[in-house]
Amino acid sequence: MLAITRKVDQWVQIGQSIAVAPTDIDAAAVRLIARGRVIGGADDGAAFETTADLAVGGEMRLGEHVVVTILAIAGDEVRLGVQSPKHVRVDRKERADRK
Repeated sequence: MLAITRKVDQWVQIGQSIAVAPTDIDAAAVRLIARGRVIGGADDGAAFETTADLAVGGEMRLGEHVVVTILAIAGDEVRLGVQSPKHVRVDRKERADRK
């Protein structure tokens, strides 16, 4: 699992086709938005856009192979854990865009 800290509207790029960002953060929960295309499994390549309100420990499943977990909430930042296949690169979107 890769852990990454984000603020509202700071995106995480998962592979080339999935982007996830918090749209609201408060002491009790985080609202996440995710959009892109499913990686692997029966729905491989299917387009999606989803949102979820999650407390610490909550998970957002993005297909069979990608899971985003809320690890911690601290003020205006959230610590996300991203589980994905080893060959799928996970990075801050602003960094991924520079490459």
